[in-house]
Amino acid sequence: MKMKSFGSRHPQVIDYFLIALGILLTAASIVYIFNPNRLAAGGAQGIALVINYFTHWNTGLLMILINGVLFITAFALIGKSFGAKTLVSSLGLSFAVFVMERYLYGGPLTTNPMLAAIFGSALMGIGVGIILNRNATIGGTSLMGKIIAKITFLDQVNCIMATDLIVTLFAMVVFGVEIGLYQLISVYLTGVVINKVIDGISYRREVMIITSKRDVIMHYIISDMKKGATLLQGKGGFTGADTEIILSILTQRDFIRLKIFIRQVDPRAFISVNMVTEVSSASSEGF
Repeated sequence: MKMKSFGSRHPQVIDYFLIALGILLTAASIVYIFNPNRLAAGGAQGIALVINYFTHWNTGLLMILINGVLFITAFALIGKSFGAKTLVSSLGLSFAVFVMERYLYGGPLTTNPMLAAIFGSALMGIGVGIILNRNATIGGTSLMGKIIAKITFLDQVNCIMATDLIVTLFAMVVFGVEIGLYQLISVYLTGVVINKVIDGISYRREVMIITSKRDVIMHYIISDMKKGATLLQGKGGFTGADTEIILSILTQRDFIRLKIFIRQVDPRAFISVNMVTEVSSASSEGF
């Protein structure tokens, strides 16, 4: 009997662990890089930073209030599972920002606005990308963008960038044009990093195999790897002979495992690999 991995037995534990990691990275970028340099990278953080400028209220508490209103408004439009994860991530981020500001703040990592825009965007992009990949958001304009993507079928990251851009332009009026230009750089870089993280995590390999050991390899994919496979009918361009092509969608780890097996049973097999960024059924209602 084969032992299942911890991740396959406890998928929700892995989800919330990764969400917690994303929260910590995002909160660190806000508290130690963006806020000290008055960079509003969009989202609830950008709105809270502007309000903080006039009221001096704690940005963490302001983010809790903003995300609470957005969450209540959006809950009816999004499924319960997604809502639970978003509640944890959005309020968790606000709480993490509050704690870091109140108890763990030892000064900014940098006071150079360009360095802040670059490294803050990288840190936030990684954190938000991890959270989005677990089918959740950090609230704020991320939640707004997710809703717009659901209603309009537009790309979710582009929707988030558009809403963040609006917040950033508003912050530009408050903090000045020069800071606003750094903010625009930050919004762009954050969106790029988020896309890279999401694509990097969700990439799959579309593997096509032409082999004389068709039955052996098919059995290995289906029975040993527990993955699906499809046979495609083909014809040799040079020989004109009929042939069958094995098609399967695999993760990087599974592809490496299959490639090693194919080399053992049929070193002359032909393998073609294409990158796939999304795999879903037509009836899927997920984001």
